[in-house]
Amino acid sequence: MTRLWLLVFAVLAGCIRAPDVVMVDRQTMLEEQLSGELQPLDDSLRELALVPTAADFTRSQLEAAGVDLGDDTLTQVTGVHAVMLSELERLDGLLVRRCVGEALSGLLEETPATCSGRHNAQRTSDAVHRVNRARRQLWQHLQDKTPSAAPEALRQRWREHHLSSVVCGAQVQAASGVWEVTKC
Repeated sequence: MTRLWLLVFAVLAGCIRAPDVVMVDRQTMLEEQLSGELQPLDDSLRELALVPTAADFTRSQLEAAGVDLGDDTLTQVTGVHAVMLSELERLDGLLVRRCVGEALSGLLEETPATCSGRHNAQRTSDAVHRVNRARRQLWQHLQDKTPSAAPEALRQRWREHHLSSVVCGAQVQAASGVWEVTKC
């Protein structure tokens, strides 16, 4: 019993105290990467991905290829094609529903906080990445054609021209950084 009292007295007197250095269990950057936390790499790989799309053919090209257009084949093909929305039409819908916005940078930006209605987040993200990649390629082409122009000025002029053709009701970022809806 006296040993217990001596231990209590030693703790209270300050003879026994916690160490100055306390080890905290924290993953290192390498451990985070090994566990799959590779979002920047995943984003860059998604931007580089090739996305196969259908090729448009005219009636004469189909006839030249030997496709029998006598039966209802062409009607069926055009019916299926009409049902599937193009990616740009789908993005226009997402712009109006405020799931995506035209950012000040000239790129599309996902805005899930203001999104109304249901949408496939992964499909939306993939479409935004593809459009942004195409825009960057276009800006690079414009820069190559006019090397004396400042890249930011080229992008700004392109954005001004592009915003004139954006769908009515689309979400666009104003100069103040606030998201606004375009007027028709």
